[in-house]
Formats: sequence, structure tokens, C-alpha cells
Amino acid sequence: MEAIDGAFASVPRSFTVTRPPSPTPSFRTDTFSIVNWNPDLYNLVLPHATDATPRCSMGFLPPGRRTVSGYPSAHWGRYDTPLASPLKASRSFTIGMGILPRLWDALREGTPSKKGRRRPRLPSWRDAGMDIEYHSDGSIDYANMLPLDGEEGELIDDEACFIDVRAITGMDIVSHLHPELALELLSYLDLPSILACLRVSRAWNRLARDNAIWRVLFSHKEKDGWRVDLRRANRLSSLSQISMSLSSSTALMPAPLEINWYDLYRTRTELDRRWSNYPTTGLSADLSDDAMAEDKEVPKAWEPKVMRISGHGDSVYCLEFDSSRIITGSRDRTVKVWSLKTGRCLATFSGHRGSVLCLKFDRDWDVAEDATGGIDSMASRKGFLVTGSSDCSVCVWDMYAHPRKGDEPEVTAEVKAVLRGHSGGVLDLRIDSRWIVSCSKDALIRVWDRQTLELRSTLRGHEGPVNAVGLQGDRVVSASGDGKMILWDVASGERLRTFEGHDRGLACIEFKEDLIVSGSNDCKIKVWDANTGACLRTLVGHDYLVRALAFDPRSGRLVSGSYDKTVKVWDLHSGKLVREFRGCHVSHIFDVKFDHCRIVSTSHDRKIVVLDFSEGLDTSLFV
Repeated sequence: MEAIDGAFASVPRSFTVTRPPSPTPSFRTDTFSIVNWNPDLYNLVLPHATDATPRCSMGFLPPGRRTVSGYPSAHWGRYDTPLASPLKASRSFTIGMGILPRLWDALREGTPSKKGRRRPRLPSWRDAGMDIEYHSDGSIDYANMLPLDGEEGELIDDEACFIDVRAITGMDIVSHLHPELALELLSYLDLPSILACLRVSRAWNRLARDNAIWRVLFSHKEKDGWRVDLRRANRLSSLSQISMSLSSSTALMPAPLEINWYDLYRTRTELDRRWSNYPTTGLSADLSDDAMAEDKEVPKAWEPKVMRISGHGDSVYCLEFDSSRIITGSRDRTVKVWSLKTGRCLATFSGHRGSVLCLKFDRDWDVAEDATGGIDSMASRKGFLVTGSSDCSVCVWDMYAHPRKGDEPEVTAEVKAVLRGHSGGVLDLRIDSRWIVSCSKDALIRVWDRQTLELRSTLRGHEGPVNAVGLQGDRVVSASGDGKMILWDVASGERLRTFEGHDRGLACIEFKEDLIVSGSNDCKIKVWDANTGACLRTLVGHDYLVRALAFDPRSGRLVSGSYDKTVKVWDLHSGKLVREFRGCHVSHIFDVKFDHCRIVSTSHDRKIVVLDFSEGLDTSLFV
């Protein structure tokens, strides 16, 4: 037995007929119905019919007005004289006479999802309260039938039940393409689309996981600061860890494809997540040793691993670091080199007669390629270091990294030259491939040629000590205790622009691309447009003097250190505070630097603190 439209009435399966789609109706052909049309039989049943035109009607009923109750189940017996017919009624015709009432009741009861709920305005087969209009020839007048109150969609034409399989069957074009062409197509997709491709099929999953695809995705993030240094890659280990790329036709792939870009993308995404405090904002953590355990717990935010380094005999004024080393300068008149991984002191240099107030060096100078494209691991590498001191001098050092098997390279240094010209302590330094720029308490900025170490120009214009300088191309910006910032042209010594906006003297400055970020004794941080001189935004959050700044214009990450003993992470683009770290130091913070993995800060408490966000991640290739 089989239910009809979810109703209780049922029909034996042997009495059902599976019908193909009905042809397009035509009153002038025999294709109006799939039932074979026989005009003679029609005339026998309805003697009044004088033409052979098929009609949508009940051919076995007399003409005239008929009601629902007038159908065969109720009134067939009212006719005293049966219609004469030389033809014997077919079995299907007889069954149809009994099944029509049941079909009508099934439609009235509704679909299985709405069982028990009758269709509005659809009467029972036996209800005589509702009339159906008929034409004079016995056909139903559908134009005057009452509507179904919005449920017409439940009564569909029988042709809608037939599905053309060809309409939902297609060919997977991508899987039939040559792998090189398929990868080229996928390379134009963004990350969400690639992730969707991974779930389409095995063939698409294999294509979407190809190393070349993820290399392209990673390159799209370079504008956000995602960069790698392939010189650090171990070629042999990389080849053994990743599968052969579909885009590679030989066993020896090009150097970029020897890197597992899928893992790099996942690692960098996780690293960026750890920097943020998503999904909450303004999280603050107390990382001091004596803080309560519940104060250190910050839900929904990654807490970095804290490493504290001790070794200097006095305040640590300045620092710089690269992928493997930290170099610091102190009031104890020494320069120390530390292992970034272990915090072990690798070397100590002495050359100044006063406090080392500032320093700069060429980062990763010992990472270089040999003629074959790899790393000559046993060759000594020469580096460049510049330090400034309260003894009014600038020392230029030659540094050397001597590799050792099974251990970190030994670092040595010797003073190459001493640059004299300032009459006060040298407070800040900047270097690039051409210039060495220094500033001093004597309110002067001096520019030296890096190759010849000769003085090229002296910039005058400030009325107080110049506490910080920034160098970008041929432009230098200086920040002074007089509350002003001045933008200079290095070659001509011309003053290009003066910035005013801070309420008190400036303590630090950073200049990258076309952005200048300044920190002041008014506890504010300001972001400036170097080209127009406009103040783009002001960041407020520190309680005391903002002593140190560092920012990355690509990622939009800004880190500041203050005399209020806190390190804060800001979103440079929105100006919002992202993270705050309290308890890192117990005294004034003098300097702070960061990269993609870490924040390193120094303080009057003689400590160097490293906040590491990369614990458990392989970040050796990131720069």
C-alpha cells in the first residue's frame, strides 16, 4: 500500500500508473492527453458531443451544472437508465471511478508535513456545501474556482515530479585540466575560496593543497608584513618534510618551493592571533613574579612566555636585536651580546668612558648565501655596530661571528673608529647603507658618511636637547625637548617642515615610510603624515612619559614603553589599545623593540625582558 500525499487514504500499488511528462496541450491534435483519445468512445459516453475535439472534462457525466456531491460516488445511481455503450468498461476506467473520491480527500487533508490540517476552502468529497462550476459541455470552469489561500505551491503539476538527470549532471572541468593549468586557475582565488576547494573532492583537495598555491596566498599577505628569509632555510630538511609539488616537474625544485608554504601560512596566522586579544578588547595582564595567579590569567588571550635576563651592573639604556641575538648598552659603560633563545651572555665589549646611551647594528649580518645558494655555516661573518655615549663620542665597531659546531657562534668586536663632533652626550643614533646620523644634548644633529666616516653636514634648529632622530631615505626627522619635531633634507641640510602638537618635550620618535610616530612627556603618542605634516591620530593611555617607541607600518602594530612601567601594544591604523603588559619591570622602561615574535624591553631595574609569542611554533624563516 502507498500513501497519497500523506493522507490516510491509500491505493494498491497494482492500481497505480507511472506516467511520463504530459506533452504540450493541443486541441487540434491527439497529443492533448497521454490517454489514447477515442472520439467514438467519447460520443458513446456523451451522446450530445458533436465534435471530436478533446476537452479537459469528465467525459462520463451528462452536461450541465454539477456539484461535488454530484460525482459518481454519490449520484451515479440516480440515473435510472444506464448509458448504453457497446464497449465494455475498462478496468482502469472502473478503478478511476472509485479512486477519484479518495484522491480528492487526500488533497483536502494536506501534505505529510501538515497532516491533520485541512486545506482552507477545499471541501470534503461528501460535503455538499461547495459547488464547482462547469461549462455547458461538462468541462470544469477553472477560472471561477476559489483560490487555495496561498497554498497553491503544494498542488503541483505532475510534470514537476519528473527530473531531467542531464540538467543536474556536469563535467568537472578543473579535474580534467593539466595540473599546471588547474594550479594557475586556483592561484587567483583568495583564502576562503581555497578552503572551500579543499572540501569539493579528492582531486580538488590535492590541487588546493599544492605548495605553489600556498606560496601565492602567503605572498598576498606581504603587504601586512608577512615576509620570510629563504637564506635561513635548510634545504635538505625542507625537501624531506614536504611532498613534491604538482607545479614542479623535476626532483630538484626551485628554492622557494622547497619551503612548506602551507605550514608557514598556518604558523603565521596563529602567530598573529596570539598578538591580538580577540575576541575581547583592552585586556591587561600582570606578569610580575609576585603577582597573584588569578591576576596573571587573562581568558581568551594568549599570554607570551616571559624571559628575564640579568647581567649588566647598572641601568640598561638601549637595545637592538635580530633573529638570534640581543645587543644592549648600559650605564655600566659596556655593550653586551645575548642569545635570544637562551638569554646567555655571548660577549661583552668595552670602549666608552661613559654610559652607552644608544646603539645600532646590521641585523643578521652572519646570515649570508654562498655561491651555491646555501649557507656557508663555518665562515666568519663581519658585522657593523655603532654606539653613542654620554662621553660625547660615537664609536664604530667591526663585529665578527665565528661559528662553532654544536653551539652558537662566538661574537667578537673591535673599535674601528671614534667619531667626535658633539659637545654633549650622544642620545640617539640611526644608520642605513649610506649615513650615520647622531643627535645630542648640544641640540645638534650630525650626519656622517658611513663609508668614509667623514662628517657630511650638521643640522641646527632646535632650542633644546635633541632626544631622538629618525632616518628614512634622504630625510631625517628630529625630536627635541623643546617640544618640536623638524624634518630635514640630509643632502642639503634644508629644513623641510616643523611639527608642533605635543604639550611638552619629546622623548622618542620613529620614522618609517611616510609615517612619523612620536612620544612625549605629555604622556601622549602622536602619529603624523611626513608629507603633509598633519597629525593623523593621538593615542592616550600611558600615565607618565613615553620613553620608547617601535612600530611596523605594514602590520600596523605599535609598541610603546613608558616610565609608568608598562608596555603597550596598539593598532596603528585605528589607534586602539590591543594589549597591555604590567609587571615586566619594576622601574622606568628605557627602550623597547619588537619583531613578529617578540617584544624586548630594557629598564632602570637592570633587566632585559623578552615576551615571546612564538612558543611551540617554528618561526625561523620569518623576518
